Amino acid sequence: MKFSNPFAILIALCTIWAAAPVFADNDTSSNGMYSFQLESDGYSLPTWYWNGYTYVEGRRGERYNIRVFNHSGQRVEAVVTVDGRDAITGQPGNYKKNRGYVIEPYSSVLIKGFRTSWRDVAGFYFTDIDNSYSARMGTKQNVGVIGVAVFEEKTRREYRRPIRVTPAPRKRGLGTGYGNARPTEEKEASQSRDADAAAPSTQSQESAGRRTQRQRIGTGYGHREYSPATSTEFKRRTRNPGARLAIYYDDRQSLVERGIIPGPRPPVYPAPHPFPENNDPGFAPPPPPAHYWE
Repeated sequence: MKFSNPFAILIALCTIWAAAPVFADNDTSSNGMYSFQLESDGYSLPTWYWNGYTYVEGRRGERYNIRVFNHSGQRVEAVVTVDGRDAITGQPGNYKKNRGYVIEPYSSVLIKGFRTSWRDVAGFYFTDIDNSYSARMGTKQNVGVIGVAVFEEKTRREYRRPIRVTPAPRKRGLGTGYGNARPTEEKEASQSRDADAAAPSTQSQESAGRRTQRQRIGTGYGHREYSPATSTEFKRRTRNPGARLAIYYDDRQSLVERGIIPGPRPPVYPAPHPFPENNDPGFAPPPPPAHYWE
């Protein structure tokens, strides 16, 4: 197939058609049209909210996927990064140049790993920070965050929401799942010709990056998994993304130390008395509860 614009090349992957828009219980866009969550074994991972940011607890060796939701009536492109590395190219994240996953209206896309070919990906999994893909590629300072930049399509066509019945959401811990919706034949990813977008604000990144504890885990370059892809065309409507989303993560110990996850409360012991025999005020105490017998 010949495209009119050689820079507008997309990767087609499986999408998930959904019923009515259900907003994932984690980072969402300001208008509520886009969101994403981390999943493991079909369940969304527990999320916590702290100082305006969304956090997920990662466990070493645990496989996970990224599911991005499009709750709008138009196709969108989602550029995804893991630990500052693009999920398709493996290069440092740059939504102005990198390709992204195209999501059909009222649908979602499941991203299983770093893309290694048109057929396969290297699965995402939590591992020690020094073994993470980003650290091994020389960008250790960006480990601990997953980002999504969403672009709307230039050709605006409003689609009606499909009426479909899906199973109830699957939940684990505090996270909210989206259920097992029926997959269609394609999911897509793209590269836009609009490369002159303004740089994103770093205020939120800097605020979230002020840590008193060192990041302990990252995302590894896992085993090969089958995830076929093809190409299609997509043109962005604007230079800047319509939404920039982020989920931060670390292991439980670090999140507890930073006050994000409540830790176990210390036991409460009675205060010692220097004269224990003198604590009795010397008055008549109330009787024990009465027992009535038939």
